[in-house]
Amino acid sequence: MKILIDRQAQQPIYLQIRDRIHHLIHNGHLSADAQLPSIRSLAQTVKVNKLTVIEAYSVLEADGLVRAKPGAGYFVNSFINSSGQLSVVGETQTTDAEKASSHSHFNPAQEVMMPSQGKHSFPAVYYATLASRGHPDVVDLSRGEPHPFGEDDLRRIARRAMKSSDLFFRQAHPKGDVFLRSQISQILLQQGLDLSPDNLTVTSGSMQALSLLSEHFIAPGDWVIVEAPTYHGFLSVLQQRGAQIIGIPMTPQGMNLDLLEQYLESHRPKLIYTISTLHNPTGITTSLEHRQKLLALAESFDCLVIEDNAYDPLSFGPTPPPIKALDTSDRVIYVGTFSKTLMLGLRVGYMAITGKHNNPLTERKLLHDFHISNASQAIVKEYLASGHYRRRLKHIRT
Repeated sequence: MKILIDRQAQQPIYLQIRDRIHHLIHNGHLSADAQLPSIRSLAQTVKVNKLTVIEAYSVLEADGLVRAKPGAGYFVNSFINSSGQLSVVGETQTTDAEKASSHSHFNPAQEVMMPSQGKHSFPAVYYATLASRGHPDVVDLSRGEPHPFGEDDLRRIARRAMKSSDLFFRQAHPKGDVFLRSQISQILLQQGLDLSPDNLTVTSGSMQALSLLSEHFIAPGDWVIVEAPTYHGFLSVLQQRGAQIIGIPMTPQGMNLDLLEQYLESHRPKLIYTISTLHNPTGITTSLEHRQKLLALAESFDCLVIEDNAYDPLSFGPTPPPIKALDTSDRVIYVGTFSKTLMLGLRVGYMAITGKHNNPLTERKLLHDFHISNASQAIVKEYLASGHYRRRLKHIRT
């Protein structure tokens, strides 16, 4: 299959591929049940990344033009007849019972992006990162972590934070140190998010927050919408929960909201996972309009939203308020961390929860690990109080 690509055009390449295949199907050059080229072969022919072909095939499937057969590939499914209606070609009509029992195979090739095992799985990448430490010839691009500058300041602040003799001899509230939560609420207020300390729970990095949220909200078989691509650590968490994952392709503006609406209507997912500021891995920061539309769709279909903004403090310029700041129905849970700005090893993150889910999630946190390290909380608390954090952020952005 020959597909001409205009790499200077404003239209994304995956949509150019979609349009060409769409044209071939409607003109009869690709008949019903014809198999499309494999993702690998088409990517090599067009000289694009495999993810680009995955996005093109995903949009074609969302349009009802092709179907995916797990392990076999993509096949032409239907065409638009003269009346403009979608008609099935070369297939027998299915009964209501058959339709009810069938499963959507939207974006099955996401296995390329999130294998459950093997050398590219999240645990394997993590262990490889640990093994690579100390090797001068290895450049690790698998994780975002702050540059280890200002170590003398950190040591001095840590010693000052450890002065409390009973720090290690008492338990703390599962939500975390109340003064630290008050400091975090002030940071979030500067980003446009007005929350009380009681709405915040300090976690062992943002990863624990995402794990707790998935355990609380997701049952095996539940549909979950994510951006494609997205943070592969959370994909592994969802796989472990047995969730069925729908990947919505990214556009230059953020998640494709037209496709989002379609799959909210057809699959009624339990939640949407989004990274609205400095998206991982594309780096996109969505506009206020995009955030408002995404939230409106979530409200229309009664769907929860997890907003994971681990990199928000590193934004070079002003950003719109978080989606959580626009939330008036306790539908959005906001997740943040100090791992990307301070130190990975401290493992201090947080989640902002309002409404009926606040207390149940606090209880789940209590049963998970009581609370995170008092020492880590004390160090972060002292670092924020000293004013070093503001100076550090300015240095990192520079």
